[in-house]
Amino acid sequence: MTDLRIGDTAPSIRDVHWVRGGPLETFQPGKVYILVFLTTKRGVCVEIMPHLVQLQEDYRNDGLEVIGVVIKRSATAADARVYVNAWLNQKCPNLNFRVGVDFTGLMCRLWMEPIHSRAVPTAFVLDRDGKVASIDPTDDLNDVVRKVVDGSWRNG
Repeated sequence: MTDLRIGDTAPSIRDVHWVRGGPLETFQPGKVYILVFLTTKRGVCVEIMPHLVQLQEDYRNDGLEVIGVVIKRSATAADARVYVNAWLNQKCPNLNFRVGVDFTGLMCRLWMEPIHSRAVPTAFVLDRDGKVASIDPTDDLNDVVRKVVDGSWRNG
């Protein structure tokens, strides 16, 4: 498997079963994305939700879209969607961004394995050209998103 690094073309979004928001098949040129991997088992994944909601609100008009992918192994997509939807309703009822579930592990294989990490939450920030601009825990997102939105991330 090839490593995933800053500046690489982002992997695809595949086999995501959407719980909130409509389906997303591909990243749209000209948009900035935060793709954040989450789990229902870690409190920090709930704690970051208000921050992600605020980023979506602050930068929506600048072309930012936040996408949550919850890692939840289940026998079926329906089981995973029901579980994650109940978790979201209980823990994060006021989300303003799209959330899907990776119940097969394919998204983890495409995104997390190439960075040699299982740590969640992990955020991938994609620039307007579909390139990976940042791979980080979610601590530093304000500065990263500002630089990716204004295009200055490539300069420093």
